[in-house]
Amino acid sequence: MKPFPLTKANRILLARAFRDVPRVDLSIECVIENQMGSAFVDDPVHPTAFLIRVGPFHYLAGDPAGPGGQALVAGLDPFGLIMSTGPGWIDALGEAYGEKVKKYPRYRFTSERLSLERLESLWEPSPWKGKVQRIQPPIAAQVWEQPGLADISDFDSPADFHARGIGYCVLEEGRMIGTAYSSLVCSQGIEISLVVEEAYRRQGMATALSCALLRWCLENGMDPHWDAGNPPSKGLALKLGYTFQEEYDLHVITA
Repeated sequence: MKPFPLTKANRILLARAFRDVPRVDLSIECVIENQMGSAFVDDPVHPTAFLIRVGPFHYLAGDPAGPGGQALVAGLDPFGLIMSTGPGWIDALGEAYGEKVKKYPRYRFTSERLSLERLESLWEPSPWKGKVQRIQPPIAAQVWEQPGLADISDFDSPADFHARGIGYCVLEEGRMIGTAYSSLVCSQGIEISLVVEEAYRRQGMATALSCALLRWCLENGMDPHWDAGNPPSKGLALKLGYTFQEEYDLHVITA
């Protein structure tokens, strides 16, 4: 598995290779646009197997049956999250790793029916609306040094997050106790990450943070992409006005 420099020509090859791979989030577009993330292939000159990786998330395309595809499968990171693939790759994973491959359900949504009216109806009565604040450069710098509830490491720097990203948080005595932010960004929109400290959950903070972030997205023409990994996240998405699309499987290679 070799790095695939994101030159203009190689980005075209990636776009072709991943054209028919299902989109479950914005990671593939982030790499093709060279916004964030990285790409790997079996052969940088004549690639037949492709891997896109953004943080722990992996996406596979190309020929899984050839020597290049088998080598790529053999080199995958343990505990990497395999989000979506082209045909044949999940079978190749099973042949290579057997029962070490585990699958978990995730839930896809579309933002096409989100509305400012619905968000305002949730925001106005919230006891948190006076405490939600935008993540400004000093807070972004703090997050960069001490990730805690937010991870902006796919950006180049705190300044880069301020320039390309967006986020909101609640602080208590200078400590972040909840946040909703763009973990990924590309021309199509942002990928939303949402974390609230356990002691503050089920008190409406996640709803307030989400409303602030989604309102900014709608007002600024950015698609706020929501991909849920658990039932509470699924329920919140529906509450906010997202439309459920489908359940799909995430695969993990365990040790």
